[in-house]
Amino acid sequence: MKRSKIFAMLFMICSVGFSQSKDVECVKFRDGFDKFPIPGKGTITLLDGTKIKGEFKQGTLVKFDKWQWYDTKGEVHEIKKKEVERVDFYPDEKFVDKDIEININLSVGNKTTGDVGQKDLPFNIKQFKDFDQEKYYKPLILERVVKSVNGKGKESADLMLLVNNGFDSKYKVYVPLGAHQISYGRDLNIPGMIMGIGQEMGDYYKAVRVKKVGETQSRVIKYPGGIPFLFGKFRNQEFVDLFGSNPDFMQCYPKSFKRKFKYTPEFFWVYNQK
Repeated sequence: MKRSKIFAMLFMICSVGFSQSKDVECVKFRDGFDKFPIPGKGTITLLDGTKIKGEFKQGTLVKFDKWQWYDTKGEVHEIKKKEVERVDFYPDEKFVDKDIEININLSVGNKTTGDVGQKDLPFNIKQFKDFDQEKYYKPLILERVVKSVNGKGKESADLMLLVNNGFDSKYKVYVPLGAHQISYGRDLNIPGMIMGIGQEMGDYYKAVRVKKVGETQSRVIKYPGGIPFLFGKFRNQEFVDLFGSNPDFMQCYPKSFKRKFKYTPEFFWVYNQK
């Protein structure tokens, strides 16, 4: 009887503590898109530097493996994907699935958006809450990303989605079309209630391709599972490889346990300003 009363009291205390605390949202990359092309307007830049402003119209978007792109004069350009260097694109909102729209409003369990607080990073930098997500994340930006270069100098490359629009002056982060983010810390759970301080929450991709500005080839970093996780593959190896040349940044995360893979959007946000 005594044990049940003690448990009930602890549960009530934790519940009250949880209800009085705000959940914290982390820095996040832009959401992915399932497929491309879709109807919308923008500019396609070819490998030779030619820029064609126009649109994809509703109807036949791809014909015989060629994009059907209409310029501003109404002329159709049949473009092969391998000929494209970059796409700056604003999708027609009528054709964007609800689950891949810009996700600014959030809810946790039975909480409303007002119960979610933006994480204030303890560094002397611009905070993510002041970042204009609507401005930078609304356009879809595809760029040709070099994945590998063989011994003869031949490049293997593909068009990928840029996901750190607006804070990509040092590193550009990409994912393939169709990639989806994983959410964490958004469910009402016992650990969060026991802590009584709300939960840290955010979104991350399990794998991203990263290219340092000025370099040709990109590299893959991904969530380390099993033995790689135990040996600190991301925390102690890839993290240092990516950011170790910047002592100002490294002072922000001097301890390995602060370098969690799920905080990758935060790391690139901070590094871009340090």
